[in-house]
Amino acid sequence: MATSMNYIKKYGNSSFEELAFNDIDNIALCEILYMPFEKVISSSFNEEPVPFAEACQRMFEYNGGRHVAPGLVLMKKISVKMMAMAQTERFASMKVVGCKCAFDIEPPLQFGAMTFLLPDGAAVVVFRGTDDSLIGWKEDMSLYTRKGIPSHDLAVEYIEKVAQKYDGDIIICGHSKGGNLAIYSAVKCSEETRKRIARIYNNDGPGFVTDDLMRCPEYKEVLPNYRHFVPSNSFIGMLLVHDNDFKAVKCKHILGFIQHDLSLWRTKGTEILFRDDISKLAKITDEFLKQMIYRVTDDQGELIDKWFGDLIAGMGQENLINIPRNLLSTVKGFKKVCAEVDSETRAAIDNFLGGLGKIAIKSTKFVLLNAADVAENSMEKIAEAVLA
Repeated sequence: MATSMNYIKKYGNSSFEELAFNDIDNIALCEILYMPFEKVISSSFNEEPVPFAEACQRMFEYNGGRHVAPGLVLMKKISVKMMAMAQTERFASMKVVGCKCAFDIEPPLQFGAMTFLLPDGAAVVVFRGTDDSLIGWKEDMSLYTRKGIPSHDLAVEYIEKVAQKYDGDIIICGHSKGGNLAIYSAVKCSEETRKRIARIYNNDGPGFVTDDLMRCPEYKEVLPNYRHFVPSNSFIGMLLVHDNDFKAVKCKHILGFIQHDLSLWRTKGTEILFRDDISKLAKITDEFLKQMIYRVTDDQGELIDKWFGDLIAGMGQENLINIPRNLLSTVKGFKKVCAEVDSETRAAIDNFLGGLGKIAIKSTKFVLLNAADVAENSMEKIAEAVLA
């Protein structure tokens, strides 16, 4: 079963003039941006763009001339793919610039973006998903309990900088949280910039707390250029309120969480392979997550969000990869924070986690019995389903 790596090997010598930027180019660039290019590429747009092959070589040398995994749940095959792309005429014709990386503790922020310049002058902006940092995971939790996150503002700011610097078309890509940033930035950027956006890719990105973004006229404006992909048993892409304009990608693995890995998405020739619809399992997951998340009040969500931040701080680790290396101190910190949780927060956590079995059964029945559709991003319908 072919994947993006097969595409790189087969079409690596096809120029962008012969074969225009396509869906598989999008997932390949999203995957390799998990490599910490910010270590070797400046964030400034005023510096000379770096040839892609040179940027990859710098990254490889930064890692000691070895294929190193960029994180605990991010495999070293990402480095292998990066170097394979660097050795092709197609990708070597690109240049990279503006590798912006930002971290902050309060409010939690993990942001990454880089611009790939195509030979025809188009700028491909790629937003990084959640990396190996625990701050990144904390920001994800904030995404589920607040209306916005700091990365949203940075994404819009980044797009505007690209538009000011370059005159060609703009293509926006992102995986996971990066996919969420891709569609958000396209909708929220200036009208002048939005008119230059040729394509937007959201690769299994989570949704939003409310459906406000999808109700605004700017969203309808970008919809013709919007490509939203989720794996057939999607888990991450089913979180929160999302549109239903996605295409279901065939994958090499059956489990939804593992299907989040872009390297498992199946391809054929120059195209991604799709199913007619997501699986029943994904639909059950969608309904389950809605009922689980939206039964928690805003106040309870804030308490859970704060507790999760305390938990991360208490474990004393910066990255996921450090947890197994410092397992004893991590477990001690985890237990200490859990033991000190106040009664109000504990009640919020219990409400969030309690009754999950009943919700799972209810969600399964709902999908299998084809009950009234609540997947139309309507908060009122979701609330009715939760309370029924």
